[in-house]
Amino acid sequence: MSLEGLDDVAWHSVDHAYGPALDTPGHVRALLSGDPEVVSRAITDLDRTIHEEGGFVCGAATAVLPFLVEVLPSLAPAPRARLLDLLHRIAEWGDAEQVDAGWHAAWDRARPLLGRSSPRPESPA
Repeated sequence: MSLEGLDDVAWHSVDHAYGPALDTPGHVRALLSGDPEVVSRAITDLDRTIHEEGGFVCGAATAVLPFLVEVLPSLAPAPRARLLDLLHRIAEWGDAEQVDAGWHAAWDRARPLLGRSSPRPESPA
């Protein structure tokens, strides 16, 4: 998996709940470690930084979204479900007062791809 463009994002000028999102690329890369504990910690760290307690959608959530969508299919079912849950919880705040200007467009691009990463097989129609 290439994560092309991850290092091109100016993470120092993109904020998450605790300031500049300099740690965000490391969390994304940790998702690919193959070590369940490292993957779990990365999801927890992403939840803490790009979502925290909700109430806003930060710039880091917008910037990291395409990379998380890219990583999702490679995750085992349990971490995939946790990451999908995180993304959906962030999206629930799309109408909040503080929403990054690029979030809605990024979410609209990501949403169709998220269905392909369902943690369980789709039910037949």
